[in-house]
Amino acid sequence: MTHLKRIAYITLIVVMGLSSATAQSSSDFGSIDTLLTDNMLNETANRYSSVLLSFQPEYTTRLGFDSSNDKLTLRSSQQSAQMLSALQAVQESLKQVNKNQLSPSKQVDYELLLQAVHNSIRQEEQNRFSQDPLYYTESLDAIYDLILNPSIALLRKQHDVTARLRMLPAVAEQAEKNLTDVSPFLAQLAMEKAYYAYLSADEWQEFLAQTHALDQDILNQNNAVVYNAKQAVRKMFDHFKQLSQQESYRDFRLGQQNYFQLLQARYQWKAQKAPKFLKDLSNKVETAQKALAQALEPFLEQAEAQEVTVVDENNAAQTQPITQTKPTAKKKKSKKLPPRNAQDFYAVAKPFLVSPVVENPLEILTQEAQEAQQFLINQGALPRTVGAFSIAALPQYYAYTEPYIFVAPFASGNKPLFLWRIPTGNPTTQQDLFNQDFNLPTRKLVISAELVPGKYYQAQQSASTSLIRKLYPNPSLQNGWVSYAKRLAKQQGYLELDEDQLFLVWDEYLQALAAWVDAKLHTRQYSYNDAMTFLTQTHGLSEEHATHMLKQIAARPGEAVSYQIGLTALENAHRNFSKKYGKKFSEADFNAKLFQAGNVPPNLLEKELTRLYQREKELKKLTK
Repeated sequence: MTHLKRIAYITLIVVMGLSSATAQSSSDFGSIDTLLTDNMLNETANRYSSVLLSFQPEYTTRLGFDSSNDKLTLRSSQQSAQMLSALQAVQESLKQVNKNQLSPSKQVDYELLLQAVHNSIRQEEQNRFSQDPLYYTESLDAIYDLILNPSIALLRKQHDVTARLRMLPAVAEQAEKNLTDVSPFLAQLAMEKAYYAYLSADEWQEFLAQTHALDQDILNQNNAVVYNAKQAVRKMFDHFKQLSQQESYRDFRLGQQNYFQLLQARYQWKAQKAPKFLKDLSNKVETAQKALAQALEPFLEQAEAQEVTVVDENNAAQTQPITQTKPTAKKKKSKKLPPRNAQDFYAVAKPFLVSPVVENPLEILTQEAQEAQQFLINQGALPRTVGAFSIAALPQYYAYTEPYIFVAPFASGNKPLFLWRIPTGNPTTQQDLFNQDFNLPTRKLVISAELVPGKYYQAQQSASTSLIRKLYPNPSLQNGWVSYAKRLAKQQGYLELDEDQLFLVWDEYLQALAAWVDAKLHTRQYSYNDAMTFLTQTHGLSEEHATHMLKQIAARPGEAVSYQIGLTALENAHRNFSKKYGKKFSEADFNAKLFQAGNVPPNLLEKELTRLYQREKELKKLTK
């Protein structure tokens, strides 16, 4: 099948999917004009998908389209200009759609599509091909996007992975040719990614050998492909290293105007004046630090009482520590507590950072996630729809920097995937990683945030949303759900122990710090050194912890703030609807409607929930 035929085929699939979604929401139609306008929106969405398929095969793989899985994105000024022109044409088509004539559900889809197109245009206008070294390392992630995709048959997947590996030398050449005035700091981050890919190249070889273990000719061919790809990665590493050592005035920080534009385009944050925006983030840091002090208090009181006077067999007075037990002292709300920071948490948390080395951590995690799901269903917090969890080992490439990642479900309707780092190395290293990643409070927190009621469960339960909502979800609500899910788990008693709640408060404290630093850094009110000082000296983070946080903030500006945006929208909606329905309010029903709505723009969430409640009311009347 030719490339153009593949694009035509996948576009047809998109049309069918969007038409199906339109048919499913036929109760929203008010007139033939509404139906025609809805179809016009679908056609514009198809045009946008075609543009992405033509110009960004790596990105469309993540969306679940596989027609261009044997290609990598071409990074050049000419390609960028052509894509920008095509995107602007899609934007003009969107302007022809009369939003007021769309059905209510399609009005939300319209906003999501508008956001996606606007964000794509903004990205192309940034000239990433000439300024962003991390743009080129996305080709390395694109290899794993295929390896991890469960919807593709193994032989087809190996064919496509081989094709992309063959193209890595071209990406390395594009990087050398195109990158000019770049930020040394971003070049350093790209260099690190290339280094991890180089160390993990054996994973590519092992993947390609799965079905050809006895065919020496094919093995030799695959080994040659991997060798050339590995050399290309080394070439990228060398070039990024050189760029990281050059003097350059290129700043990785966006600046206030560009930063606010990004928040609006990608995360649909409605612009506030900078002082109020920063004041809100500062208040969240202060609130999170006070919550940390309250959560630490019973543990610190217990520590102070650990030394008691005893009399030994010779009647000599001496002090001896007593065994630490789970704190039970109630927090004194009226007591003004001294400020606490990361150093206090590190000291208190140390006894809980322990875990035995187990042979089957993925099985244990899966079982605990299923138990957590049933617990929250029994508590009346979640709808009674049960979902299974697919948990696999995290590839080495990611394991160098992350303990776990969540792979969103693909557009074709496959299950989401959760990948967990399996500790390896010598016995000491393995034990340290189990203590760090697999201790019980951390495990329960990860289950709450990532599995149930976290992103995984939300993705499963939102499977019936429209295709536009699946393809282009709002990242703020998606990220906000992570924070909302952890609080829900606490409220329902899953995060019950003092140490569970301490780790939750610590996590929220880190999130508040990250959001503050994200804003201060990218509006250029903080230098990198200012941010490091704020995190390590003012708030006591270890240098390693602070460095990791700052790297994420530099690579993904605005993301830390998006968690706050989404959480605020979700909690406001919960408060307003629980107040509106009073005793009739059902936690499980409310969350079920959040799943039906999907990750919509935060400012439209309550309007969409109102529509769903009203539709349910009308259906009940019809069935009487």
